[in-house]
Amino acid sequence: MPNSAAAETSIARLFSTEFTQLLRMEMEVALARVQARRGIIPNAAAEEIARTANLDAVPPAMVAERQRTVTHPMVALLDSWAAVARDGAGEWIHYGATSADIFDTVLVIQMRRASQLVLVELRRAEAALMRLAADHRATPMIGRTVGRHALPITFGLKAASWLGENRRNIERLKAWRARTGTGMLSGAVGSYASLGPDALAVEAEVMAELGLAPPWPADWKGNRDIHAEYGQVLALIARSWANVADDVFVRQGDDFRELAEPAMGVGSSTMPHKQNPVKSRAMLAQAGVVVHEADILRDWMVSHFERDQISSLDAVGSVSVAADRLVRDAADMAEGLIVLPENMRRNLGRTGGLVMAERAMFLLGERIGKHTAHEEVRLAAQAAWRNGTSLVDEINRRPGLAEHAAALNLADALDPVRYIGLAPESADRTVAMIRAARETDGEALTS
Repeated sequence: MPNSAAAETSIARLFSTEFTQLLRMEMEVALARVQARRGIIPNAAAEEIARTANLDAVPPAMVAERQRTVTHPMVALLDSWAAVARDGAGEWIHYGATSADIFDTVLVIQMRRASQLVLVELRRAEAALMRLAADHRATPMIGRTVGRHALPITFGLKAASWLGENRRNIERLKAWRARTGTGMLSGAVGSYASLGPDALAVEAEVMAELGLAPPWPADWKGNRDIHAEYGQVLALIARSWANVADDVFVRQGDDFRELAEPAMGVGSSTMPHKQNPVKSRAMLAQAGVVVHEADILRDWMVSHFERDQISSLDAVGSVSVAADRLVRDAADMAEGLIVLPENMRRNLGRTGGLVMAERAMFLLGERIGKHTAHEEVRLAAQAAWRNGTSLVDEINRRPGLAEHAAALNLADALDPVRYIGLAPESADRTVAMIRAARETDGEALTS
């Protein structure tokens, strides 16, 4: 692509009216250059088209004013452009093309650039999660299921689970990019009639001029699966990080206080003590926007005949901008997340050892049988809940269990810190796998 549009790094700017116009003009320049090389249009016209393909020569305000009259965005651009092109060069702009060819090809360029920027942020978040998983591989905490204390885990294992899901989403987005890298110049209904007998070669050369892959063999203006897939991958990314954000949001609450985001300004206009989470809240809100816009793109897949002019172009920009905001917040949150091991340890002991019931069952089961031990420990646990006592106390009160408990040194054996299983090793394996996977991301970040 020409340098004027090559270095854009903001997704919001990428889908702006001004930048979209610039990209469309650059595609018209590519078409003119190819046609000039093939003797289809005059060389002088192609040079003049290239000279005027900028926002100074054709200001977006001029195009917007013209669109109010003609009501067609591409015609408004072409009329405005032709008015400033010298020596009749305007007659050769857009020669043989149709608006949908330009719109759809430019949209592919925008989606690919946007996905590249999303990948950069996902990798930044990934690097932060790798550090959390490694640093806290053996930091004990309570694992919860159905909202209740279940068994001890480590925070490194939790971070590793986030890490794995994020990597799967990176691979999904990379796979979409591998499948989606070209545009089209096939005419109004995909027959190539307006570009003449060399239309296929012209189309291929224009795609190469734009830095895109060879075109699909058949027109796809009436097919919106690539846009729908793009939206659905972004929706998966959004929901994945909403899940993380929800977890982080809840664990920052005063009843848990296992994690914290860096304090950011005033938390309340009336309660001076409040320090509210910022990034996790923003991520939860943005995730809803991404999923909503992705649904619009999925619905766009239904099109009457060759194409029906029902456009969801704006939804591509909206879903991209929302996803960008979300993944930037995700990376920031992961990088700044504060882990509070002492509070995790405190919460681990809140049930008086009831979370070690599984361990007690297996230890006692070696002496009295697993199923018998399950029932005895279950009854002891119920008593502990009722009486506000510890699991070991109630086991010792069960008929015939005290001697086994003493022989097993049950009080020491039921230390939750000693029952984290292979959580540290799982965190290690995940970090190692991710480190290897990151070496395969090169192409997706550079093309």
